[in-house]
Amino acid sequence: MQPPPQGGFPPPQGFGPGGGFPPPGGFAPPPFNQGGFPPKGFPPGPGGGFPPGPGGGFPPPQQQMGQNGYQPQGPQGYAPNDSYSQAPQGSQGYNPNDSYGQIQPQSYASNATFGQPQSQQLLTPAECDEAAKTLYEAMKGMGTNEKKLISVLGKYPPIQMNQIIKSYKSNYGKNLLDDVKSETGGNFGKLACALSMTIVEYDVKCIHDAIACIGTDDDCLMEVLVGRTNNDMKKLCEEYKLKYGKDLEEDVKGDTSGYVRRLYIVLLQGNRDETNQARDVEADVEALYRAGEGRSGTDEMGFISLLCNRPSSHLNNVFNRYQQKYSHTIEKAIEKEFSGDIEKALLKLVASIRNMSEYIATQFEKSMKGLGTNDEKLIRLVVRFRAPILMESIKEAYKTKYGKTLGKRIKGETSGDYCKLLLACIKEEGK
Repeated sequence: MQPPPQGGFPPPQGFGPGGGFPPPGGFAPPPFNQGGFPPKGFPPGPGGGFPPGPGGGFPPPQQQMGQNGYQPQGPQGYAPNDSYSQAPQGSQGYNPNDSYGQIQPQSYASNATFGQPQSQQLLTPAECDEAAKTLYEAMKGMGTNEKKLISVLGKYPPIQMNQIIKSYKSNYGKNLLDDVKSETGGNFGKLACALSMTIVEYDVKCIHDAIACIGTDDDCLMEVLVGRTNNDMKKLCEEYKLKYGKDLEEDVKGDTSGYVRRLYIVLLQGNRDETNQARDVEADVEALYRAGEGRSGTDEMGFISLLCNRPSSHLNNVFNRYQQKYSHTIEKAIEKEFSGDIEKALLKLVASIRNMSEYIATQFEKSMKGLGTNDEKLIRLVVRFRAPILMESIKEAYKTKYGKTLGKRIKGETSGDYCKLLLACIKEEGK
């Protein structure tokens, strides 16, 4: 079995100033090649992240995206400065210096050059007011002007949308989300409402929904928790407590079990190594082998701890060396040593570390393949990874893997204003 391609996208746009996905603070991101989320940036960085980094990541470009898709610093985060964290204003939009959500090129993958390392510009106060005015005028009076709503909600990346959300409340004394919710419906309404929230608010909602339903939506938890910077994770836990009055770790514990529960708890600690210090690849290869194939039985926590706490760029080197040394991939080792939900979770984790943009591209396809469309998942992916620095890399990975554009696939599965808003968010016309 050939190892998955290297590169991926930066972590999704975190929650930070602009809110992001990613990227990873995270899942990341721009075209990643060898880079270090995005979304929440994706520039490669030795410390991890989606972007540039020899082992994988989102895009393969020459720059490093932040970590986790958010931040340029950490191998795990999304945004450049911890997409979630540092948001003094809390759920009403992030401060320009807010790390949660800011997307940087190194975010998700270690080797990804997620998209172009161009940083997202903050809007001027006048631009924020104008966008807020357009939204207000689209909903005032009888009826709703969906075209105007789409022109704003589908145009601005998370970091700028965070500013607009705050401006709307400052100018009109109402929450944008409340007005959008009262004026829209159906899948279009669900998407419009999601876009009317800051990324940290939306990530918190996604986690809450994932554990509040019957069973647990593990795809959702992995999308939100993987590839985040340590600061992203801290902000995520704080926002969850603020919104629901409960401890996120305790709620996750109450809805999960076994080693999957332990995997999520380790991720929630936000203790991944975000330094740029070199690590001993050979030692970690041996540690993984001794925890699995090199012993009778399996040291599950040995695997979980190493995969959750090491930088992504380093882990890609470990995966490559493991295959060279033992003649099969780390995925094969996991399939041999694990089963059930923890096997699935670890394989998803490895896939996201190897190439975040490709991992998210497969999640897009999963939301649309077969009979019917999983609109909840499709909306979540579009909202969390819509920052251009992340989405361009994901679209490229999707076209490479499935032979058609993501826009064309979405156009074939959706219709009406819902379809138009989805395409506006990914900056594609369905071609």
